[in-house]
Amino acid sequence: MTELLADQSWDAVAASLRQLRAGALAMGGPEAIERQHGRGRLTPRERIDLLFDSGSFRELGELVIGSVVVPSRPDRPAPADGIVTGWGTVGGKRVFALADDGTIAAGARGLAANYKADTVSALASNHSYPLVWFAESSVNRMQHVMGAQFAGDLERPFGMEIALRKAWSGPVIVAISGQSVGRPSFASTASAFTTMVRGTTAMALAGPSIVRAATGHNVTQEELGGVQMHGRTTGLIDYVADDEADAVAAIKQFLDYFPRNRAELPPRRVGDDPPDRLCPELYSIVPLEYRLAYDMRRVVRTLVDGGRYLEFKSEFARNLFCGYARIDGWTVGVIGNNPMFAAGVVDPLAIEKLIRFVRICNLYSVPLIFLQDQPGVMVGPDVERQGVFRLVTRLSDLLRQATTPIITILIRKCYGFSYLLLGSRSMGGDCVVAWPSASISLAGPEAGLATVLAAEERAGTLTDERRNQVLHDYLDQARAKYAARDGRLDDIIEPERSREFLATQLAIFARRRPGIRLAAKPAIAP
Repeated sequence: MTELLADQSWDAVAASLRQLRAGALAMGGPEAIERQHGRGRLTPRERIDLLFDSGSFRELGELVIGSVVVPSRPDRPAPADGIVTGWGTVGGKRVFALADDGTIAAGARGLAANYKADTVSALASNHSYPLVWFAESSVNRMQHVMGAQFAGDLERPFGMEIALRKAWSGPVIVAISGQSVGRPSFASTASAFTTMVRGTTAMALAGPSIVRAATGHNVTQEELGGVQMHGRTTGLIDYVADDEADAVAAIKQFLDYFPRNRAELPPRRVGDDPPDRLCPELYSIVPLEYRLAYDMRRVVRTLVDGGRYLEFKSEFARNLFCGYARIDGWTVGVIGNNPMFAAGVVDPLAIEKLIRFVRICNLYSVPLIFLQDQPGVMVGPDVERQGVFRLVTRLSDLLRQATTPIITILIRKCYGFSYLLLGSRSMGGDCVVAWPSASISLAGPEAGLATVLAAEERAGTLTDERRNQVLHDYLDQARAKYAARDGRLDDIIEPERSREFLATQLAIFARRRPGIRLAAKPAIAP
């Protein structure tokens, strides 16, 4: 090697290296980049630039050159083998990343690209750093995996999967950035945070051509796995973005809320919003009449620092709000029934949403705040078919085993078994208080009337006066003051002091460090 370079200067050697790097930066070439932009998508390097602090990204495997093999045609070079990998800082926090290159073979990877991806994923996992994957890929180029050798590739440990399941690893974030089929879709189901861009992205087990060949059905990529499918129907997507800049902003916000890994506590960032700020506007947001609706998001916005939060699965199970925020600088996971949708009822989809949210918060020691206003668990044959008993059991087991702090405020309706599920003492609640407006009972007053007065109604002896008297008695017996009098609540607080109460409790409980049970905590299940 020395002899080959003997007649060259260091300047010439450096120029040759710069030329190699320029080839990698060219990606799929100007025409492919123009097509990528024409689809409303960024290139992988543009995504990397959006995510990382300026000048902080260090690429790994930049000089790899793969090939795109098409039978009966000349091989085409694949700069960086169709994937950008490396690390940098996001808001000063070290983060690893991989970004599929949709300008080369539609993002499908070659063998070297898979090696690069596995290397970066393993580095992030082994050293407990967050990992972000901009997914626009089917992972493998079809021509590289057709035939029996696919068995070996399938069994080979997949770096991303290792990172997702390692006990002490940092959060894994998947940004669906184009058409993603196969393994990217599986990774998204077990990640801590998954984004998708409205109108330009989709994910599915297989693409439309394979679906057509296997089933004879003609479907579009959007119908198969777009926002309507996974943002609203399946709930696999945590954040639906309007564009890629919005998706990256959400990822940055998520990273800011969360710790570097599961062994650390979330970072506290004290701002200029006083912890004892009174919230009298809550009186105009929440009506005393429990049959009137309001938007729980307005309550959350009033309570949290600067009115800022990151909503979790905003288009899925809208009757339950979940989101990340800060109160007095402490990261919290806020859960609240939203009476604007189905009166805030707890149904199977809401329970599925809650299970995933609680699991993520528990893994990363994010305190849970429950804001309860619900008429009970949905009943009927549909929810029985959806396995409501199984879901309720999964949620109750998860809450009882949780090691993260749980703080609960009862706002209005707190009825039935869902009262127990949503942050009660029996589910590990560290502190449970109520507003004076809270109504606590085995069933709502109308359901109680229907049961107790059924015989009189069948006999035709039930009068309006009798009905109204029993209703009045039930409403009075359900008032929170009786639960507080018997020691079943820790306190009744004025609504305007809710933020102050939460800040005080967090000062006590949020410093709880991850315990020795951390290694046994379950991974994020699909």
